[in-house]
Amino acid sequence: MGVTVKSSVNIGLKTGYSVLVTVAAGFVGIQISAALRCLGDYVLGLYNFNSYYDPTLKRARFIIVLEVCKNANPQPAIVWVSSSSVYGLNTEDFGKKIELILYAATKKAAEEIAHTYNHIYGLSLTGLRFFTVYGPWGRPDMAYFFFSKDILKRKSIPIFESSNHGTAARDFTFIDDVVKGCLGALDATEKSIGSGGKKKRGGSV
Repeated sequence: MGVTVKSSVNIGLKTGYSVLVTVAAGFVGIQISAALRCLGDYVLGLYNFNSYYDPTLKRARFIIVLEVCKNANPQPAIVWVSSSSVYGLNTEDFGKKIELILYAATKKAAEEIAHTYNHIYGLSLTGLRFFTVYGPWGRPDMAYFFFSKDILKRKSIPIFESSNHGTAARDFTFIDDVVKGCLGALDATEKSIGSGGKKKRGGSV
């Protein structure tokens, strides 16, 4: 999800701002879009409703967003979603070497690319590392739906031992809290300092 921020876009309505939300019909995107509309912002939603898409689109989509924003004049700021998987198997000791699964490695790579675009082009980027998001209209294949069904049927829930033979645990975040966090990031992010692919002065991610 890439979202342009209020402080770096032109006013679209008398009471709000123009905001682009990609994957706008997804679980998180549709909730954020609704919240923005309630605030009086104009939302331009982007989503592919086709059941088939070229896999190359998924691999290249973040770079495409960065390239379009980099060359814009003025540049928009971007709030985008990474993943808590980037933390790897660590708990609180982030000084240790991080062991990543392939999915997490792709998210970490995207973060490094975002940092580079900020450094070279002055593009303002805020990455949010979501922990498993749950709530109404969530994906039906998520564990909490299966657990709820089994509990209602009075069936047992299998718990698998973690790799270090300890207690298995997982963090979940309610969708309303995620929406609040995204809107807060939109309001707090800094303005991009580049224009048309050129950096004007120093900036930070």
